[in-house]
Amino acid sequence: MANDVKVVCKNVFKNSDTAALQKVFTMKWIELINQFEKSKGHSTPASC
Repeated sequence: MANDVKVVCKNVFKNSDTAALQKVFTMKWIELINQFEKSKGHSTPASC
């Protein structure tokens, strides 16, 4: 059963190289902002 576990979340910031960490951090922010901008034009379903 333990082999059926799927990793959903991965720590991309676990790195001692500060230059690489800055690059990954910046790329993740860009990815997050792009997702937000794409979702701006879409309506969300009403919650009850």
